[in-house]
Amino acid sequence: MERSIKFDKVTGLLAGLVVVMIWSGWIIISKWGLSRSLTVWDVTGIRFLTAAAIVVVYAVFSKTSLKAIFTLPVVICSLCCGGLYVSASLIGLLISDAANTGVIINGTMPIMCALILYVWKKDRLIRTQYLGITLILVANILLFTSSGGASLSALMWLLLAAFFIAFYSVSMNIWQINIKTILLSVPIINALFFTPIWVFLPSHLNIAPISEIVLQGAYQGIVVSILALFCMSYCINKLGAVSASAIMALVPVTSVLLAIWMLDQTLTLQMAIAIVICSVGIACYSSLQSLLDWLFSGKESESNVIAGK
Repeated sequence: MERSIKFDKVTGLLAGLVVVMIWSGWIIISKWGLSRSLTVWDVTGIRFLTAAAIVVVYAVFSKTSLKAIFTLPVVICSLCCGGLYVSASLIGLLISDAANTGVIINGTMPIMCALILYVWKKDRLIRTQYLGITLILVANILLFTSSGGASLSALMWLLLAAFFIAFYSVSMNIWQINIKTILLSVPIINALFFTPIWVFLPSHLNIAPISEIVLQGAYQGIVVSILALFCMSYCINKLGAVSASAIMALVPVTSVLLAIWMLDQTLTLQMAIAIVICSVGIACYSSLQSLLDWLFSGKESESNVIAGK
């Protein structure tokens, strides 16, 4: 029994680290694609059409009913974490550095979640989460005022992206939407919603090399839209929501390291300080103590479980 619990811990932790690498890689792959031939709308359209084709085939062969995905709560959640989030984040990424994107979106998302939860459910934070939010605010101010920081327009788009993904995170939990429904609904709903609009938006799909289209389709449509979502749900199932969210504090750091390595971006001292402060802040907000409790005792503390509900 104890061996089984330890196995679940290890596999859950590995799944969480896979998500960290996928999310960090998404920023780099998207930035690379936008700097070549494809437009924001091309990357978005390729992502959801590829993912939709896969999940529709799965639904047909598994004889899964799609009726549940066409309800108002599911549609709202799907659009928030789908086309709305992706478009806003890609526009911000287009006019900003990859390093900034990871910090701003992942850094402000906890603040957005806290505000949405307070307005919606009157939920209050615990002491370490207030400390986390303070550190996150300091980090974003440092990033914005640094020489390599985001412009005002880029900041606004990235904050909008953070709001959409935060609203999805909160509403999915409050509306009790299960992970299988989301796996099916996000690609299908967004493909149905976005494809007719894509026809009237700027596109370079006809001149883009097939290799770029295949890369974006594979990474955006399969790795991010399906694999990352599955790994995240597995991680939450094995470790608990709070411990899983603490692991996500690694995203800003890994995205910056990948940007320096793959995109030859320059990391200033102020940006480095901001990234470290932001990562610590996210960890505090996510109640890092729960991860320590999990490592030493195999369970999350009661107060942290309540905070991460």
